[in-house]
Amino acid sequence: MNPNSEFHVFRDSRRQVRAAELIARLRTSLLHLSSSAPPADVLNLLLLAGELECALADAPALAADSMAASQLTSLVAEAVIAGDLGAATQARSLPCEGVRRLDSIGYRGNVSVGTPEGFAYYALHPLDYSDLIARLHLHKASAFVVGIRSIGTTLSAVVGAKLRQLGIDARRTTVRPTGHPYERQCGLDLEQRQAIARARAAGAEFIVCDEGPGRSGSSLLSVAEALEREGVEAGRILMVCSHQPDVNALCAPRAAERWRRFRCAPTGMTRHLPANADCYAGGGEWRQYFLTAGEEWPAVWPQMERLRYLSCDRRELLTFEGYGPYGAPASSRNEALSTSGFGARYLGRESGFGKHLLPFGRLLRRDDLTPEMLARMAEYCTWRAREFAVADAEAGALEEMARTNFAREFGEEVDALHLPVERPAICDNRMAPHDWLLTREGAVLKLDAAIHGDDHFFPGPCDIAWDLAGIAVEWELSPAARSSLLSHYRRASGDNVAPRLEAYEIAYGAFRLGWSRMAAASVAGSDEEARLLRDARRYRRWLRRLTGYRTRRLPQLRAAARLPQARGTSAAPELP
Repeated sequence: MNPNSEFHVFRDSRRQVRAAELIARLRTSLLHLSSSAPPADVLNLLLLAGELECALADAPALAADSMAASQLTSLVAEAVIAGDLGAATQARSLPCEGVRRLDSIGYRGNVSVGTPEGFAYYALHPLDYSDLIARLHLHKASAFVVGIRSIGTTLSAVVGAKLRQLGIDARRTTVRPTGHPYERQCGLDLEQRQAIARARAAGAEFIVCDEGPGRSGSSLLSVAEALEREGVEAGRILMVCSHQPDVNALCAPRAAERWRRFRCAPTGMTRHLPANADCYAGGGEWRQYFLTAGEEWPAVWPQMERLRYLSCDRRELLTFEGYGPYGAPASSRNEALSTSGFGARYLGRESGFGKHLLPFGRLLRRDDLTPEMLARMAEYCTWRAREFAVADAEAGALEEMARTNFAREFGEEVDALHLPVERPAICDNRMAPHDWLLTREGAVLKLDAAIHGDDHFFPGPCDIAWDLAGIAVEWELSPAARSSLLSHYRRASGDNVAPRLEAYEIAYGAFRLGWSRMAAASVAGSDEEARLLRDARRYRRWLRRLTGYRTRRLPQLRAAARLPQARGTSAAPELP
């Protein structure tokens, strides 16, 4: 395989909504804010305000509208930083001031809204950035804060609010770097350039805020270098982010050389955790608690795993679901799974983490496959397709992902790959044996079932055939076992999935192959890399068996696939 070839595993989850809807939701939240509002309610308000500000900054809205939204985000950030909302809400200053700013926004057209990945998937708490600023002990009279949209919008408001609380005069703006993900470029408008010039003349500290850095580091670098072009010395530019990268592994051109020219301050792992988050179980560490000595460990992508903890007695599992509105859907699904008996008992959500009571038992293995287990999995898919149904799902991006990944791996194209959508739902997307728990009482429970079907990876909302294909691939079902699974499912659901299942098996295998290769490249030289490449070989064999008679060679693919690698893509080592 060409070492410069690309795999697709991340999907575009941006959506178009009316600005009027975002404004109405914010207005309702403001008016319902009470003097005894818990911190979580104020945090929700901050996330919604940052979402509106970011959307208007990217839309053809008037500058006055964007300014009003920015002022609202800063206002709520100050309330979050203060941590004492009582006096403010008793005087109704925050709701009244907030509604006044909202009512001054005239734009009501369409806006593009994305999900801030750190808030939704990676337990990046906004107050992590406030805590970091407090630890840095900056000795400047003024600061100019630049947030990188999307998530940097909210983060810049928090940083600015904390600086002002510390007595530092702080102004802020936001930018949207554009271009190839590994070679972002940051443009500044005239007003921003003038504000930077004033801050530079006043001797201000310049702080660039974003999550990450990602695989390339190019977004943070593009903003720091844009400030330099405006005459700001590199030594006055501080990049504030969530972790310290291995600069030699960043994919932007001359990334290490460029990165070392600027100061960087990472927040590190969040300290804003539920009370009983006692034992770290993220990054694949859960395996040491759930698997016996000598048992083969399943592969994980450590950097992309949800943050997890166990209580000190190992009876409660805490998994990050998402802060505020970003975690609410996963929490609702976990409630339904718990009530149905398909999932472990759900204890609710705290600080963005869902809590489950863990029964005694063990994770399943492929040799646990029985007719009863096939029936249980079919019943689960039937239930899920009904309970988590969605109105519609579009399969075009999923088909393109499958074709791209297959072609990158084999240098061949799958003929006529079509993924019909007949039972659209939020799928589970985690159907391997180790994602099921056999309790001491003999019950089979589904684990990790609420958070992966609509995150930033494929598939997103799609046909339930995706999960049935996942069972076939991950359990390596024989033709007889596959037929039994489909028969059980058809009897329970009335849905004859058989005609569309093979296409979904190809798509599922192509996604998991690309995912395994990307993950392996991110942990090169480790034991994890070996496990991930083991999985990649297995998915490769499955795909070859399925598609050996329905492909055509693409002799020019290897020469043509020498593009810069994008986020959601990766080079990977050869597999036999």
